[in-house]
Amino acid sequence: MPGSVPLSSAHAAVKFELARPAPLRCSVSHPVRLGCIANRIVRQALRVRHISMMLVALAAAAAAFTGCSEASSGGTPNAASSSTQSGPALARTEKFVAPYVKAPVWRGPATSPPVAQAKRIVYVNQLPTQPLFRAIGTAAKEAGQALGWNVTELDATTLNDLPEVFNRAIAQKPDGILFSNLSANEYPTITAALVKSKIPTVVIGVLPTRVNSSYTHVVDLHYPLQGQLIGAAAVLARQADAKVGVLGFAPGFDPSGEALIAGIKDYLASSGGGSVVATKTIDVATVTDPSAMGQASVAFAQANPALNAFFVGYDGTSSTVVPALRQAGLLNRLDVLAYQGDAQQLGWVRDGGGQVADVAWSQAWATWAAFDDFNRIFNKATPPADDGVPVRLFTKDNPPPAGTTTWSGDFAFSVKYKALWKTS
Repeated sequence: MPGSVPLSSAHAAVKFELARPAPLRCSVSHPVRLGCIANRIVRQALRVRHISMMLVALAAAAAAFTGCSEASSGGTPNAASSSTQSGPALARTEKFVAPYVKAPVWRGPATSPPVAQAKRIVYVNQLPTQPLFRAIGTAAKEAGQALGWNVTELDATTLNDLPEVFNRAIAQKPDGILFSNLSANEYPTITAALVKSKIPTVVIGVLPTRVNSSYTHVVDLHYPLQGQLIGAAAVLARQADAKVGVLGFAPGFDPSGEALIAGIKDYLASSGGGSVVATKTIDVATVTDPSAMGQASVAFAQANPALNAFFVGYDGTSSTVVPALRQAGLLNRLDVLAYQGDAQQLGWVRDGGGQVADVAWSQAWATWAAFDDFNRIFNKATPPADDGVPVRLFTKDNPPPAGTTTWSGDFAFSVKYKALWKTS
């Protein structure tokens, strides 16, 4: 290698120096025996010093050779190996997320039946303190007004009140009941009452699977895709070395959440950019208690020091987990990821507030789609299997704009629906 010292030359020099005899030989008969002996000692010392210098040169040559070899391969052998593995994973991930970090296009219906007249819709708000459910309520009133329909909102005080609130909704005998994020298996008594009533139901935020087949229509939010995007965000945030911990309910309780977590695992495995290394099972009582949720998350992170990324579920959970992790001094090693697109979390992603990525869906867009579905149901037309509600990935490299509340969808969907309904 140019500029380096060949190891064979350095070895030869040392071997020659060790074998070379001393030029001065003293004998007892030498007239200046003491001077001879002293001279010999000096020469031997010089010889040892020379050998030591050659050994130092050999060591320096070896170090230079090793350093040049590593530099030519891009660093240490481990770094080169890591770079070889992470490069393709990062490239695949950047390509995968590209369509989801920019404004969407319209994928909704192209035509609409006539607007049904004088309809009444009840929206059941199961968690009125959460931004998600408030946003749906606001959008329901706006979409209902555009259609000329009456919209009533019934709020639950706690999740334990839900059966009674749904009974009140059914008792009003509306033309349709709207709600969100409640799979049919979570409250069998509610599902049975809705089926018995024969009132059309449109549900946002559950899986369009056999579990929810008793609902008239489900607005699909593509949870497996959302999970894949969260997995991709972890790969990007941790440079293809994501060691992810996840929070989730017990199997069977939350099918949507399970589909989302399965999407995370699938993407990490297929990309080669990381894996889920630990899972924490939580229950509804913990999720709805901010103090308990914070304590459980901190304990989980402390018990799993290998974690460098933490999927904490939806943004409502993140709002309690992130402050708890910050107080415990754990945010310096954990990248928090969540989904839903609430204003607080979008701000954290943009401003470096402790959450590095958020997968958002436009709650208002999904609600307008639900009212379009109701209108089709009232006209005895089948709603589309996919309402075209988009999802969006926000990260520090693709942040939401300043002043963002919930994600609007980056599209004038309300104008589009009004044009379809011929109400604009």
